[in-house]
Amino acid sequence: MTHSDYHHHDAPSKKSLTFFASPLASPSHPDKPHHPNSANTPDPEANLPPTTTPTFHHHTEATTQELFFDLFFVANLTTFTSLKEINDAASLRAYTGFFALLWLTWYSNALYDVRFSSDSLFERMAKALHFGVMVGFAVVGPAWEPGRGGEGSGGKYRVLSFILMVSRGVLAAQYGVTLYFVRRYRGVVVPLGLVVASELVAAVLYGVVTAALPPGCEAAGGCGVFSTRIHVAWYVIGIAEVVVTVGISCYWRVISFKGTHIQQRMSLLTLIILGEGIIVICKAVSKLVKIGGEFDSRVTGQIVAAVVIIYLLYMLYFDRMHDDHFGTIKQQIWASLHFFLHIMLVLVLQGVSYLIMWVVALVRMDRLDARFRTIEAASVSFSYANGTVFADTLRKNIDAYLWNTVPKGVDASKALGVWNASLVSLAQGYDGVVGDRGNMSAVGLVRQSLNTAESVAIQTMFDSLGVSVPKDEAGYAMAKLDKAAAFDKMDLLGKYEKRFELVFDYVFLSAGLALTLMACIAFLSLQQEKRHLREYLRLLVMLVTGFTICLICLVGTNKKEQKMYMESAWMLPTICILFFLCVVARHIRRPKWMKRNKAE
Repeated sequence: MTHSDYHHHDAPSKKSLTFFASPLASPSHPDKPHHPNSANTPDPEANLPPTTTPTFHHHTEATTQELFFDLFFVANLTTFTSLKEINDAASLRAYTGFFALLWLTWYSNALYDVRFSSDSLFERMAKALHFGVMVGFAVVGPAWEPGRGGEGSGGKYRVLSFILMVSRGVLAAQYGVTLYFVRRYRGVVVPLGLVVASELVAAVLYGVVTAALPPGCEAAGGCGVFSTRIHVAWYVIGIAEVVVTVGISCYWRVISFKGTHIQQRMSLLTLIILGEGIIVICKAVSKLVKIGGEFDSRVTGQIVAAVVIIYLLYMLYFDRMHDDHFGTIKQQIWASLHFFLHIMLVLVLQGVSYLIMWVVALVRMDRLDARFRTIEAASVSFSYANGTVFADTLRKNIDAYLWNTVPKGVDASKALGVWNASLVSLAQGYDGVVGDRGNMSAVGLVRQSLNTAESVAIQTMFDSLGVSVPKDEAGYAMAKLDKAAAFDKMDLLGKYEKRFELVFDYVFLSAGLALTLMACIAFLSLQQEKRHLREYLRLLVMLVTGFTICLICLVGTNKKEQKMYMESAWMLPTICILFFLCVVARHIRRPKWMKRNKAE
C-alpha cells in the first residue's frame, strides 16, 4: 500500500453528529470521513470486493479531543509530582511505576486515536470514560506506595486496577466498532480482531488483579496494614498490551502508523513533560522566595543552569524532528522508545529541582552553623551572665534567620516545641556550669541541649525547603527527644546526605540515558538523504556524551570525592556544559574554505 492510499483533513466535517462514524474515508470525498446517518443508509463499501484494501481517514494533526485528553495527563503528572517526594529507592520505584502506568494508558489511547478516531456520539462517550480513568489516577496518586504496604491503601489500589480494566474494556469496544466498519476487508479483520482480543485479555487480567488486592476499609471492617507484590502485574500487563498492539501493526501494515500524526503526538507529549520540568523549577524558586532565601551566585547559578538544561533538552529533541515518513516499522519503534525517554526526562527534571534545593540547603546550613558556633564560642568563654541570657541570645539569632521564615503550609509546631524545650534545658545546664565549672552533668546537659536545638533547626530548615527523609526516619529528632535520648546531629545530616546521594545518582544516570535515547530516536528518524558520515558523527557525539554523564555516577565509589563534588556548585553546570556541546556538535558546519578546496 502506498502513501497515497491515506487521506488527511485539517478540520472536522461540519455534519450532524451520529451515534457511530466510520473510520474509513468517504468514497465520494476522500478527504472526509464517512458518516452513516441511519440504519437505512446504504453502506458505500457493500459492493466492494472483499479483498480491497481500506482507506482510513487520518488527521494531519492532533484533534481537539486528543489535546483535551493530554490536559488530563498534564494535571495528573503535575499533581503527583507535587505530592510525592523521591527520598529513597522505594519512592523512586513508586514514582517511576506511577508514571509508567499513566504513560502506558495514554499511549494505548493514542495508538487508537491516531489511526481510527472519528467524531460520533459513541466516540465522545468513550472519550468521556477515558477522562474518568485519568481522574481515577488522581484519586490513587496521594496514597501511591505500592509494595510498601500501608493502612487502608488496598482499597485505593483496587480502584486503580478497576479503572485500568475499564480503560481497556472501552478500548476493546472502540476497536470492535472499527472492526465492524471494515468487516468486508479480509486483510484487516484478522489484525483488528487480534487487537480487540488483546484489549479484552488485558481488561480481564486487570479485573483478576482487582479481585486479588485487599478490600477497602469498609469491606475489611477497618483499615489494616497490607503488603503485596501483585501490583507488578499492572506493569507486565500494560507493557505486554502495548507490545502486542505495536507488534500486530508491524506485521499487518494495513493498520500501521503510516500516514498518521503519531510523530506529532509524541513530540507534543515530550513538550508537555519539558513544561512540567519548568513548573517544578518555578515552584522551587517560589519556595526560596517564601523563606527569604538569598539569591547569591551559587544559588542563582543553579537556577540558570536548570533552565538552560531544559532548553538544551528541547533543542536536542526538536532539532531532529520532522514530519516525513521514515519507515513503517522504524516509526513504531521510534514511538515506543519514547516510553523510556519520557521516564528519563521526568526523573532528570524532577531531580534537577532537588539539586537546586541541595545547594540552597548547603548555603543555609553554613550560615546556620556559623550562628551556632559564634554563640557557642561565647558561652565557652562565659560571656553570658546566666543561662537565660545564653538561651535568649540563641533564640533571637536563630528565630530571625529560621523560625520567622518558615513558609505557610509547613507544620513546624512540634519542631518549635522541641526547640523551646531544648532552650529551657540549655539555660538550666548553663546555670549549673556557671555555679560549678566542674559539674560534668551540667556540661553534658548543655552539649546535649545545644545539639538538639541545632538538629531540630536543621530539620526545620530542610522541611521549609520541601525536603524530607523517608517516613520511617522522619520525625527522628522528636522521637529521640521524647525518649530523653541523645540526638546525634551528624546522624541526621547523614540521612539527608544519603537522600541526596540517591538524587545525584539518578539525575546523572537519567540525564545520560535521556541523551543516549535521543540519539537512538534521531538515528531511527534520520532521513535517507542525510545518512552520511557527518550525521553519524554527530549522533556518536551524543552517544559518547550520554555514556560520559552516566559514568559520572561512578564518583560515588569514592565517598570523599563524591562529597567534595556534591558540596560544590558544579553538578548542574556539568550537565549543562555537556548538553551544550551536543547542541554545538549538531549544528557545526565545515568552514567555507574546506568546501572550496574540496570543489577544486
